[in-house]
Amino acid sequence: MPKAAIDVRDRTLRIDDPTLQRAVIGLETAANVTDFWSALRGFIGTALPDHHSATLFLDAQEKVPGALTLHSQPSRRPAEWWRARAKLTPTHAYLNDHPGIKLYNLEQMLPAAPVARRRTDFYRHVLRPEGFDKLVGLTTWEKGERKSILVLRRACAHAEFTRGEMNLLLDLHPIFDRNLRRIEKQEEERVCRSTLQQFINLLPQGVLLVNAKRELVFANPEAFETCAMWNLGSEVARRMNSRAVFAIPPAFLETYETLLAEHYALALTPGGGLGGLRRKLSHPEQPGLRADLSLVAMDDPLLTRPYLFAQLINHAALNAPTAAAQDRQLAVLAQLTPREREVALLVREGLGNEEIATRLHKGVGTIKNQLQSIFAKLAVNSRAKLVARLG
Repeated sequence: MPKAAIDVRDRTLRIDDPTLQRAVIGLETAANVTDFWSALRGFIGTALPDHHSATLFLDAQEKVPGALTLHSQPSRRPAEWWRARAKLTPTHAYLNDHPGIKLYNLEQMLPAAPVARRRTDFYRHVLRPEGFDKLVGLTTWEKGERKSILVLRRACAHAEFTRGEMNLLLDLHPIFDRNLRRIEKQEEERVCRSTLQQFINLLPQGVLLVNAKRELVFANPEAFETCAMWNLGSEVARRMNSRAVFAIPPAFLETYETLLAEHYALALTPGGGLGGLRRKLSHPEQPGLRADLSLVAMDDPLLTRPYLFAQLINHAALNAPTAAAQDRQLAVLAQLTPREREVALLVREGLGNEEIATRLHKGVGTIKNQLQSIFAKLAVNSRAKLVARLG
């Protein structure tokens, strides 16, 4: 008689089992939801291999059925199918009646009698067509509302989920919950950084951040342009790729050393205040180029290595006669790239395309393309309207 296959109930693992270590580490270190789902599937495949399918609902309330959902068997069902399915599932009503529950199964939600269960719409339209009749759900909550659910299913031919497997899922719950929250927080921070960077990139003034190793951490397009002019002069800078020739102006680094010395001197002085350490610089040969330099320090003033933060303004490019006009002009120029700003300001001076091309050492075709982009961004259709927008 052939040896019977080992049933899943005979091999329930513990959360600290060495065979699960790699998957657990993957959950703890996942950088995003995709990596997390990959690690989670690895965990399920090792600990609960005999299953029909698994689904991770990132929105446990299914406000948009089918969205924010990951499947072990990728589904291309239309939105209408997901909406209909969400209306049939007993999960939402059950969880509404059991707030805070971490783990549930199908038996808790459907009639106990097999005949009555088979008569339910959920069985007839979901369980039977999809080929499973066993289900467990691992649920996370936030402020009394369900947040996410991991659903595991077993087919009719599969064994029931055992008590040992249910306990394993409960042991998984804090890891599952903690790391989903961590990833959500990291994603929120990435979106904030990306949005802030997009905003900074549109500013008509340069923003520069340099670390304690005197290395560039961040610079927006205007900062690259202004540093090139500071180092090379405006005429040479116009002919160069500002990123390719970028260097932190020596005057900035010299000022940084001065500010650092003052910072540590104040930190060593009892009761010494550390606020307001900054310097304003003007370029000796291009007075329209200005820089406002300050230190950025987050921790203990004696143990921290402050960064250099610089705000760079090219007043010659702005060329606004009054504060009110400058504010209006800044709002308009903020919508353009540094190169487009140059073209727009030369149009305001009355130069034609060929004159602008000569001044900026570019082809006439390039100037025409930039003008088309400027017109589209500012919603104008003529040079006269562009001049009017610039004030």
